[in-house]
Amino acid sequence: MILKPKICVVFTSIEGIDADQHVLEKYKETVIKSLGPKYFDSHMIDFIVSNNEYAQKANKIIKEKNPDLLFITAAVWTPDTTVIRLIEGIEAPIILFTTTLTPYTLGLNGAQLVASTLKELVKDFIFIFGDINDASVFKKIYDFAMAAALAEKVKNLKIGVIGGRLSIMTNLAVDEYGLKKVIGSTVVPIDFSSMNEFIDSVNTKNVDKRVLSIKKSVKNISIDSPILAESVRYYFAFMDIVKYYGLDALAVNCYPHPYIKAKTCLALSNMNDAGITAACESDVNSAILMYMLKSVSGKSSLNSDLICEDTAKNSIMFSHCGCGPFSCAESYDDIRLEEHFEVKSGMAVYYPLKKSGLDTTIVNLVGRENTFRLCALKGKTIPTIDTAYKGNPVTVKFKMDVTELINLIGNEGFGHHWMVSFGNYSGIFEYFCRLKNIQSLFIE
Repeated sequence: MILKPKICVVFTSIEGIDADQHVLEKYKETVIKSLGPKYFDSHMIDFIVSNNEYAQKANKIIKEKNPDLLFITAAVWTPDTTVIRLIEGIEAPIILFTTTLTPYTLGLNGAQLVASTLKELVKDFIFIFGDINDASVFKKIYDFAMAAALAEKVKNLKIGVIGGRLSIMTNLAVDEYGLKKVIGSTVVPIDFSSMNEFIDSVNTKNVDKRVLSIKKSVKNISIDSPILAESVRYYFAFMDIVKYYGLDALAVNCYPHPYIKAKTCLALSNMNDAGITAACESDVNSAILMYMLKSVSGKSSLNSDLICEDTAKNSIMFSHCGCGPFSCAESYDDIRLEEHFEVKSGMAVYYPLKKSGLDTTIVNLVGRENTFRLCALKGKTIPTIDTAYKGNPVTVKFKMDVTELINLIGNEGFGHHWMVSFGNYSGIFEYFCRLKNIQSLFIE
């Protein structure tokens, strides 16, 4: 399910002077229609805030509603003193929206006055001028509202980390204090011995039933039933862990071999399809990004590495070693459950992404409290052939020269995990970084 930002919409004006206020009543209908229930969980303040008394009344309602975002429609000249009282004690980010209704409404002039004051008060806001029915204007509104909703949602995110960080990847060591301060999420450490207790308690009948279900839906299975059953057992154990600890997401140290490597790929794949964000290699930052992408798209994403470039096609192939959600495959006929190619044991989920022309957002988050940085790449898919790479390869073409792109992200210290989602979500991440004061880089 796609997240719907919770917003309060306020219309402001001035009383005592003629500023064509009569046109605002009809314009309210236009705004209310645009900010309706299809994309937003909206509450409309049903009176125009034209003086300090109305501002205080609206302020009380907004505090009761506790929105992700406050949308101030300043289409008629508005005193900044009124807005100061309107927002007193309210921490929600603000969209200050204005447009020209008539030459005498002077909304643009008044909104500039208000924007200057919001800046002085160090409020999180954006100023948007234009026609609310214009697609580019609406996208700015939607992207900022979604970013505000995400910023609020990730504050309460609980991420279980099984087995600590990988011994070969210091980069993936999580800064729990920094994460809490900057993003707000909480890490719940879970050791392997606790995991084993959950594995031992899984009902074998449930495992057998799910194995049969997978065999009915996936035709290309070349691993033995006991190996498939072992991976399914991890799935149930991880789902039980999520329920027991009250988690929203999971990150698993799947590297130790032969202890766990190649035993959890199917489990993580199926968890993402079940609506529980699950990242491999105990990468908490990737789990956060996958959770965010799920929230804005309603779909699972691909946890990937940047594999290689094709300079002739100006494209880059992304993939990982085989934990792609079934739902990301174009067809179940493309899915292959095979021996894990890296360790020649266990199993993994393989399929290529062959469809061309899909808008694609690819996001990486790294760093600690003072160095968190996010990079979002935007491009379009081109076909990936079956034999290109084992895993879940997707090939994306960019506008920027890919050699320069790779050098740029390398010099800025981005990578190595990239979350791939189909759709254009760069604007949302740009505003999210602005709200969280996270360094960012956006590339097409």
